[in-house]
Amino acid sequence: MNRSPLIETPFCIFNASGDTIRGDLRHAPGTAAAPVLLVCHGFTAHKDWGPFPYIGRRLAGLGFVTVVFNFSHNGIGSSFRRFTEAEKFARNTVGKELEDARAVIDAVASGRLAAGTADPSRIGIIGHSRGAGVALLAARDDARIRGVAAWSTVATFHRYTAHQKETWEQQGYLPVTIRGARTSLRFDLPVLRDLEANREAYDLRKAVRELRVPLLLVHGTADVAVKPAEAEELYGASDRSRSELLLLEGAGHAFGATHPFHVHNPTIAQVIDHTARWFQRILT
Repeated sequence: MNRSPLIETPFCIFNASGDTIRGDLRHAPGTAAAPVLLVCHGFTAHKDWGPFPYIGRRLAGLGFVTVVFNFSHNGIGSSFRRFTEAEKFARNTVGKELEDARAVIDAVASGRLAAGTADPSRIGIIGHSRGAGVALLAARDDARIRGVAAWSTVATFHRYTAHQKETWEQQGYLPVTIRGARTSLRFDLPVLRDLEANREAYDLRKAVRELRVPLLLVHGTADVAVKPAEAEELYGASDRSRSELLLLEGAGHAFGATHPFHVHNPTIAQVIDHTARWFQRILT
């Protein structure tokens, strides 16, 4: 791993609707025309949560340009680490996160982001949990993505019981609880409507069957938030000739990472290093 100081540059771009997307661009000094990896956080996480800064730095130290960004409606604004945008969070649909991902891809591919340091013809995408589902859809839909790594991925966005959906319909919102967050959060009806209207488009099993690029699935066997069976299901639907499933014995949903993050975490380091070697093979 490259131990020289990294160049870390915060950025702010806008999606097609004019929503703000904040992120961090990282690379080693002297980097030129390097493969670039986009990193999508999961549900109720953000670019500064837990291991995400470390992920961006470690991958940058391994020869990549990394783009770790916040989805525009994840509830985190310019204060970065606090949920201050509850109204945006309430309208954070899968469609909005896909729009954000497309905006970041556009910025890299056009040279508006990481010009000179990143090779726009060598873009990979990484996602965690719900963000992995978004990354899978983005990789299916955008030919500029040459490979996708899905960590602790969901196999479906439809994760609500009939009772929850009934409550959602009756009161017009669904309460969302985040451990440690003081802000009262909710999902408004547009979130449910987006899922219902795009059931086929957001079908992750179908998306994996339609993928035309390599796929890496990494999942912990002790993940209780998203069971490893979901990764196994997607792997079973994929083209095995260009897919890989790595199951980590005893690892949980965040691979042992917490917030605040403690750097000495061999499991998350293993995940990052394995993913880096995988991308080094396919982004050549």
